[in-house]
Amino acid sequence: MSDSSLSTPGANYSLKEEIRTYWSGRAASFDQQVGHAIKSDAELAAFQSLLRQSFGAEPREVLDLACGTGEITRALLSLGHEVTAIDFSEEMLARARAKHGDRARILAGDAERLLDDNESYDALVTRHLVWTLTDPEAAFAEWFRVLKPGGKLLVIDGDWINRSWLQGLLNRAATFLRERAGAAPHAADRQAFDSITSRFFFRDGLSAERLSGMLRQAGFARVEPADYAQVVKAQQRHAALHDALRLASSTRFALLATKT
Repeated sequence: MSDSSLSTPGANYSLKEEIRTYWSGRAASFDQQVGHAIKSDAELAAFQSLLRQSFGAEPREVLDLACGTGEITRALLSLGHEVTAIDFSEEMLARARAKHGDRARILAGDAERLLDDNESYDALVTRHLVWTLTDPEAAFAEWFRVLKPGGKLLVIDGDWINRSWLQGLLNRAATFLRERAGAAPHAADRQAFDSITSRFFFRDGLSAERLSGMLRQAGFARVEPADYAQVVKAQQRHAALHDALRLASSTRFALLATKT
């Protein structure tokens, strides 16, 4: 890693514990925000379409990395997949277990240090995890290791740091309208959020181009864009105006990587 603050195991561990504490504190309100919980049948249908396009129509053994409250797990289960879901936060896992019971295997786990055997899964999916990784190279190596030959990795993420002038304008408008509506802020503890994100590996932003290169370096033979725009459009159609603007104020993307 280029940042000396993340170069020692102790510093890395401390940051990961701060990440766990922050997101555990967000668990109770996590599903209230647009882009987190699946809010409509149209949004669920868009996720189902994205997953079918990525993994095919047949049921697969799928690992949902950093599952949060279990919303992507929900979409996977609706398509008949056999799902293992892991998360770092017990508070998030408690909500995922309450939603899905024994329909999915829901476990505490670190997405950067998996305990699974080699070639355990047909597919992996992760949403809004990569930008928070403390050691992405280790994570990508682990994800490659647990995929079967021909397996697929679907990464859903975005650049939450860099904005074009238009995205900046939309973000300011979204913030203004959200405050007028009395809606909860995006980050409940802004000081903690800013402190944590300033120490992420991708603290300067995550681009699809940079991520594609890193996934290829990890061994994935093919990395290509996936149609995440269909999900964002479905979210915007059923969102309040300030949330619809916020969804448009960042670059959101999905990449599909294949292990040969």
